[in-house]
Amino acid sequence: MLWPEVMHVGAATVLLMAVGPLSRRRRYRWGTVAAGLCVAALLWGLSGNLTRFQSLLPASIVIFAAMTVAATEFWRRGARMPGHANGMVAILFVLWGAHKMAFPWIVEFDSLAAFSFALNQVLSVALGVGLLICSDRESRNKESEGLRRSQALLRLQGEAMAATANAIFITDRSGRIEWCNQAFRQLTGWSENDVRGRGARRLLMGRDRDRRMDESLANGETWRGELHLRRRDGTLYVVDQTVTPIKDDDAKVSHYVVVQEDVTERRRAEERIRFLSNHDSLTALPNRLLFRDQIQRAVVHAKAQRHGLAVMILDLDDFSHYNDVLGHDGGDHLLLAVAERLMSRARGVESVARVGGDEFGFLMQTALGGEEAAELAESLIEAMRRPFDINGHEIHVGAAIGVTLYPDDGAEADTLLKNADMAMYRAIEGQPYGYRFFAPAMDSELATRRRLESDLRRAIPRDELELHYQPIVSAADRRIISFEALLRWKHASDGWISPVQFIPMAEGTGMIGPIGEWVLRQACRQMREWDRAGIPAVPVAVNLSALQLKRQDVPLLVRKMLTESGIPSHRLELELTETTVMEDADSAQRIITDIARLGVKLAVDDFGTGYSSLARLKRFPVGKLKIDRSFVGDLAEDESDAAIARAIISMGHAMGLKVVAEGVETQEQFDILSQAGCDAVQGFLFSRPVPADQAAELLRKGGF
Repeated sequence: MLWPEVMHVGAATVLLMAVGPLSRRRRYRWGTVAAGLCVAALLWGLSGNLTRFQSLLPASIVIFAAMTVAATEFWRRGARMPGHANGMVAILFVLWGAHKMAFPWIVEFDSLAAFSFALNQVLSVALGVGLLICSDRESRNKESEGLRRSQALLRLQGEAMAATANAIFITDRSGRIEWCNQAFRQLTGWSENDVRGRGARRLLMGRDRDRRMDESLANGETWRGELHLRRRDGTLYVVDQTVTPIKDDDAKVSHYVVVQEDVTERRRAEERIRFLSNHDSLTALPNRLLFRDQIQRAVVHAKAQRHGLAVMILDLDDFSHYNDVLGHDGGDHLLLAVAERLMSRARGVESVARVGGDEFGFLMQTALGGEEAAELAESLIEAMRRPFDINGHEIHVGAAIGVTLYPDDGAEADTLLKNADMAMYRAIEGQPYGYRFFAPAMDSELATRRRLESDLRRAIPRDELELHYQPIVSAADRRIISFEALLRWKHASDGWISPVQFIPMAEGTGMIGPIGEWVLRQACRQMREWDRAGIPAVPVAVNLSALQLKRQDVPLLVRKMLTESGIPSHRLELELTETTVMEDADSAQRIITDIARLGVKLAVDDFGTGYSSLARLKRFPVGKLKIDRSFVGDLAEDESDAAIARAIISMGHAMGLKVVAEGVETQEQFDILSQAGCDAVQGFLFSRPVPADQAAELLRKGGF
């Protein structure tokens, strides 16, 4: 009788451990106890002659204890999770335990032994069936709960897709739309009933057919790109579109999920910025920067085709006087009338540009001679002799034209522009309506330039250079947050020389390297002197030219200056013009990254005067954009300039950059920029550039 009971104990323990509700720790604990008791019972039975009652009692106790624990656990579980047959299993465990506890007494009666064995088998089978039912119901409940959670998650995902700001639609493998969200319907103007079952390409047909998209989708790959599509009303819009193939169990594409971000307004703003950076905002003519590029391209073509070029600069005589008399609007009307008349006489020329406030440029192809240029100049002068009717006023505007020829006078755009400017100035000195060709005999300006270039080489040893500092003021509280160091040259005999005059000289003569090094050293020394004097510390910005970036090891130079002065690197800021940064973007990125690793701050100066690809610009570790003063001067009067300024501020902030506006001269300009979210401003409204001692006084006051 002992061995069957030991087997019953083992079977009960294994069954309990396998499918019972006990935790792992409790299973191990009770399994160990049961095994120990079985071993003890076995050893007890082998130790001597025992009666049946004595031999079966330990096993019965073990089974009763195990069944009682199991019944308790199942009863508790049934209270927590009704409907899973846990109560039935608990009752069966109690019955089986009670039967096994009474078994030693029952077997003492031969007449009850057979009944007891039969009852034992029935209870065992019933318990096994009950455990299986319980386990099955629990598994089904888990599956049902998992299904409910999955369905809830799918509903949540569907609601999120429906509510997202981006347009989303799903197509079958043939491109027929099966579902779209509210943003898609608002963007395209089509209702859900209109689009369901219709082909997306035909429905949204625009002017783009991207072969790379077709190739990617054919290969089952995700595609992202920009497309111009058409709304229901026929208008075009621009989207940044991502198409993701969805594959079925056989790894074949069954659907496509298309996400569209409407970038129409962003692209319009970028196009507007690009246009205004290369064109005059009033006349829409090319500006000086674009005109220079056009000349350079024309020179390359002329060299290949062996023909000549003429570059002309026309200056309006005393235009500022008429602008004052007529007012800002009247001056604009006059400029527009002048531009229209000049263009009517300049048909067939390569380009007409507005290269200055009252200057227009002309580029024309010639047959290696000046006759055609002279004819055009005379025609333009003749056109300007006729008066203009501006708001009922008859206005006579004088004009002077300077002409230079390729290849006789130069083979580079900058040289030709310089020669045309020089010839124009000589024409201005002559009769009111006239033109002059450039000639080497125009040596008065050249002689002055040569003398100044020679003196510039000795300006550092003679201690003629000095730095003035213009405060950069927080738009939020009008406190000084930094200074820009501006180079000034006080010539021994000529007095103050304009930076507009001597900086190009420095770049042309190669002096920009030594002068740039002097500026960096002086700015760092000045910060150190202010620190020693107990003056509040603020960063100082220094301008870097394109030639410095190309010809000098700027990171090494900056490290040297910081080491010499002992100034923390975050106190120094370097400003690079937009054109400098983007001209050779890859090379500039390497240099700028090396500078940024030193801890020096970087800013893009004169932003908006050149065209930057924002996707490329964001690669540079710059922290600040400075809006060029050309967009600030007419903020209060010109809504286009205000819109451009707001667009630059918005894009700058979107890229995580601080935005500073230059050339702020009026309270109205400041208010507009402040309301647009501009971080800081710089201009005559607060202070002109001042010497170091006056800058120190401004720092002591702290703000305006």
